[in-house]
Amino acid sequence: MENSVAEAAPRSPDPGPAGPARGGLVAALRGHLDLFLNAGSLMATTAITSLFGFAYWWVAARAAPAEAVGQASAAVSAMTLIGTIGMFGMGTMLISDLGSLRGRKWELISTCLLVAGSAATLGGLGYVALAHLAAPGLQHALGGTAATALLVFAIALNAMTLVLDEALVGLLQGPLQLMRNAWFSVVKLVLLGLLAVLPITLTGGELLLTWVAGMVLSVAILGRALRRKGMVDSVRPRLSLLRGRGQATFDHNLLNLATYLPRAALPLVVTAVLSAEANASFYTAFMVLSFLAMVPGNVALTLFAVASGDKAALRSKVRMGLLICLGVGFPASLVVVFAAKPIMGLFGASYAESAGTALMILALTYVPFVFHHFFLAISRVQGRVRGAGIFSVFAGVAELVAAWYGGSRGSLTELVTWVALVMAAETVLVAPTVLRVVFARPPLEENIMSTTSLTLRERAWLPLEYIRTVGPLTGITAERLREALIGLHAADPAHRAVSRLDRAGAKWLHLDAPAFAAYVREAVTDLGDGPADFDEMTRQLQAEPRGHHPVRILAGGGYVAMKVAHAYGDAGPVNTLLRELVRAAGDERAAVIAPSVRHRWALPKAWWKQFGTKPGRWKEGLSFARPPHPQESPTRPWAAGLTVRTDRSAEVLGSMRTWRDQYAPGVTTSAITFAAFASALRELGLNPDLSGGTFLADARRYVDKGVSIDSNFCMGPFLSPPSLTDPQAIHTTLKAELATGRILTMMLLREGKIAVAGAPGLPEEYPAELPIEPRPRLTFSNQGRHDVLADLPWAVEAAGRVNQSVPTLNGPEGITLTTSEMGGVLHLEATFHASTYDPAVVARALRLVCTDPAALIMATR
Repeated sequence: MENSVAEAAPRSPDPGPAGPARGGLVAALRGHLDLFLNAGSLMATTAITSLFGFAYWWVAARAAPAEAVGQASAAVSAMTLIGTIGMFGMGTMLISDLGSLRGRKWELISTCLLVAGSAATLGGLGYVALAHLAAPGLQHALGGTAATALLVFAIALNAMTLVLDEALVGLLQGPLQLMRNAWFSVVKLVLLGLLAVLPITLTGGELLLTWVAGMVLSVAILGRALRRKGMVDSVRPRLSLLRGRGQATFDHNLLNLATYLPRAALPLVVTAVLSAEANASFYTAFMVLSFLAMVPGNVALTLFAVASGDKAALRSKVRMGLLICLGVGFPASLVVVFAAKPIMGLFGASYAESAGTALMILALTYVPFVFHHFFLAISRVQGRVRGAGIFSVFAGVAELVAAWYGGSRGSLTELVTWVALVMAAETVLVAPTVLRVVFARPPLEENIMSTTSLTLRERAWLPLEYIRTVGPLTGITAERLREALIGLHAADPAHRAVSRLDRAGAKWLHLDAPAFAAYVREAVTDLGDGPADFDEMTRQLQAEPRGHHPVRILAGGGYVAMKVAHAYGDAGPVNTLLRELVRAAGDERAAVIAPSVRHRWALPKAWWKQFGTKPGRWKEGLSFARPPHPQESPTRPWAAGLTVRTDRSAEVLGSMRTWRDQYAPGVTTSAITFAAFASALRELGLNPDLSGGTFLADARRYVDKGVSIDSNFCMGPFLSPPSLTDPQAIHTTLKAELATGRILTMMLLREGKIAVAGAPGLPEEYPAELPIEPRPRLTFSNQGRHDVLADLPWAVEAAGRVNQSVPTLNGPEGITLTTSEMGGVLHLEATFHASTYDPAVVARALRLVCTDPAALIMATR
């Protein structure tokens, strides 16, 4: 398994800007799948709830008395109004904060749910008090004591589910909120159907009960889906998490109410200044407009969710969002303009007569709706929520005043004309904010000569990185390494090692010479000439957040630690780069790395060669084992603490081969090393999970001769040898697995998924909890011989040389063992979390492997 790298991992936003679009429309659209997927889910939610809502009230009107339907509709209206107000800005605050929050996401969500539910409960009690004291009609609609208590509970539950839906949007899990709302719509309709066939007279309370049951069951189904996906950590509310968020929540709530209440009040103004009949026509026309406005509303909400966690992506997301809204919604609004009277005629001839022209005018306000929604989303992302809220208050009041003034002149047409004029004036005021974002020049754009889109293979490995630390060396300094890179850039400015990595846009950004000269000073850090702690250099790079440097270097004290994005390559390309940079720095010359052909079709060709013409292999090639789902167990709070421990030995390979010749002929030394490490962990009491492990393997063995792969071309299948402490079992299982070639299928499936759903630029966040008794889950990576580095300017003989290969990611319970050979010396690196396992114990396991692996293995027989 040569040239493999150990990092299997779970999205986070990119710190760098997206460069100019390249690669055509398909590539551009693929980069905005998060926007399409989540906005589409919100639109689908509106469509489904509207369709099933119509079906619900149609069944209710035929199965229940009119009085019961009236009571239920009044209760639902109260749920909607008070629940929306009772959200208290919590949902919008979650959308704003969840994207950038590291850990404790569900603790914050559950806290917001608790606050919203409490606020809505108070609102519900206030509504009941108002009904009893001042509104006899509402009091009659409440029903009995049980129905009243159910209504208060429903109001609180509705507010909580509204916040939960927006939290899912903030997590960019729009399909999950669609699933919850779909189940809610179906469940309440099915329950109503069951009640309708019973020999009972339905009451308003029983109709309301179907809504409550639908909400409860839909949340339960959502919770099960979240647990199965492993997305939920602790859900214990912590009011302390709201500390410092009060002002932002108030500002969001002000903005929400300022945009919601005036629209909700417009029908009241129409009724007050014209008539109830005029309001029926206006309400119908306004619902048609609301259906159109659903497009910019949902796109803008998704834009807010996406860009809140990735402000660098705001410009590109706003551009794509406007393209969607104006490219799809605007033509639809023109259709409504020209077909306004026939559309209103669907509701009756009187509707067409009284509101046909009004709908035509309202449809022309679609563009103002687009700019207003995008203005609000941009203001939220840029932290100008209060200003947008104050503007929206005045805008809402102006629209209501305009409606009152226009209506007082005697016709619905004049009323909507004046409202449309006010909305047009609002557009003039908010459009500059939107257009500034659209036409803004992103940072460094003036220094970017060109861009190259990442291949699917590069995008698949974009969240991961890999560290190589070597030394001691002579004559190698940070400044010499910078000059070597500057020389490489001068010869080939589009080389990936001297380009900027745009994680959000999935592109390589190629800089001009002045920009790269400044860029390389950030990429290479000088630690000075004093004594260096090479292990600490590795850990320092491990701890650094992922950035836009595909190659990040620390140099000092004779050592070089180089962190390389896996999008650049795995062990083979990285060793080539490391060797040339160090040699060029030692010779004080420019680095020279020949351009490599990007074989985009190497994987499909290799798969076809392995399986396409051999149907007998299809079944074997399409079936592969999956890691077992972790069993639920008691947990404790946990925070990541990634670290590494290393060891090496110049004698152990000889002793391994001697033991092998006697007890396990033909077995590789890597299989012996893996088995010995698993045995050492068990002997030291760490109780590793021996049901199987992840074995990273290089897939270059399957490509045609002469085809070089300069990026990452490995995969890590989960395998279950009969015994992880038996080298023969490991060797046999690995050999059989590699003979099938099914890792090519795994790689194709992963790239296919990325082509459809996109790929994250950064890994998923770590969970906040860990099993109280963790069991090491093992990943093995053998990088083979590194003798290609033999001609570096080493300062010591082979036994004293440092040659570390370290991943920058691991699961909470994972331990990754990386092995390599160089000059007859075995080098071992174990990557794990110090917050999970004692580093001294893991270091002891490595020492045992380097001392007497045969004894470890024989002790398990």
